[in-house]
Amino acid sequence: MSATVEGKQVLFGITDAVKTTATSQVGGIVQSATVTKSSNETEIQDEDGDHVAVIYHGAKNEISIELITTETPLALPAIGDEISFGSVTSIDGVDVSAGRAFISSSSSSQSGAETTSVSLTIAHYPAMLADGV
Repeated sequence: MSATVEGKQVLFGITDAVKTTATSQVGGIVQSATVTKSSNETEIQDEDGDHVAVIYHGAKNEISIELITTETPLALPAIGDEISFGSVTSIDGVDVSAGRAFISSSSSSQSGAETTSVSLTIAHYPAMLADGV
């Protein structure tokens, strides 16, 4: 029995400009994507201990992506590898084309005859510039 694959294929992988020892890409069909925004928070108090200001700094996004891979054999990216999102510029309203993103965890699981699922957790720093800039 032949299989029919429907959905949008996307590529994730190391950008040519900043390749590390990992040179492979993980290609596949995205099943889910979740974005969590966070930042550091500094509260300012006056001499009476009342909060008079709050400063939010160090913006960071955590992106979790699950996909069914089309790669054989599969080479998961290493922790700390920089990742790009190909032609994808926004995930749930977050501009992923700005800043830099790094793999913080990756895993794979297999089911059925040839289906392999990949889960990636990515730390995205929207204000981080490229090295040497």
